Amino acid sequence: MSSLLMEGPGRHVSCLGIKLMVDLAKGIHQTRPSRLAPHQQTIRERLTEELMHKAPLRQWAASGSLMHNDVRLLQWLDQLAGLLSPGHLAISLVADRLSKLQAQAGNDAGLRAQLETLSTQFQQRMTRLETQRQKRDLTTEAHQHCEQVLERWRGGRYNAWSPAGRCYVALEELRWGVFGEAVRLGTADESETLLARLRQLASEQLADSVNASAGTRHFYHHWLTTPPAPGLMDYKDTLSWLGDWSDSERQPVAWSVTQTWQSVALGMPRLCSATRLARAMVDEVFMA
Repeated sequence: MSSLLMEGPGRHVSCLGIKLMVDLAKGIHQTRPSRLAPHQQTIRERLTEELMHKAPLRQWAASGSLMHNDVRLLQWLDQLAGLLSPGHLAISLVADRLSKLQAQAGNDAGLRAQLETLSTQFQQRMTRLETQRQKRDLTTEAHQHCEQVLERWRGGRYNAWSPAGRCYVALEELRWGVFGEAVRLGTADESETLLARLRQLASEQLADSVNASAGTRHFYHHWLTTPPAPGLMDYKDTLSWLGDWSDSERQPVAWSVTQTWQSVALGMPRLCSATRLARAMVDEVFMA
């Protein structure tokens, strides 16, 4: 079986590791069954295993004990944060989860101590990012990040996915990175200016990827069909896992683009242009 990080989607999608870090944090001390579909769970487990062999806690990966020990998993999260350099969105989600976990730790003194220490560290990371925002031209950095991701899209880095899937992957890269940070931390006017520009650029690139104008409408299958390629199911399953947060009613376009193993959502337009699809995905991804 090929490596997802070295040979598959992870070669070109840097947000996979960051999303995995957030997922792992959400799974700590979780008593409810996972809401992931079996193929999404498989992808997450494969990514976890591959990352464990890149991080210093390799001996726990070999024994398979890491995922069953909350204290060790918390230690690994701390190391992942240093390895992956997550942005404000990931840090805030992990910090929020750790804060809630402190009230659920019960009589486990080791777990409580580790939670308190790590929660403080993630809160400090978040505060530093927000403070640095005052010293950085985050808007300029966001424009640069957007151009870098779009250049990868134009260069064919995402071609193993459907046309709409390529757009979605690019938006996820932006959401977890500096662009998303600028949208989250900027003023309302600054954020809307960035998103308006992204809607335009994504519409143009999505249209160009199918050799059409941005306003040309196609049947939805035209946008959702994945081209034949080695590792096809890995790419489709990874896209499904990336979009596992979406809801068929609240984010019908993102859900239909990523959860292609299901019937398309009622809110997914059957005839749609690149402009309609890209704008809907930008709004669903960044305003969820």
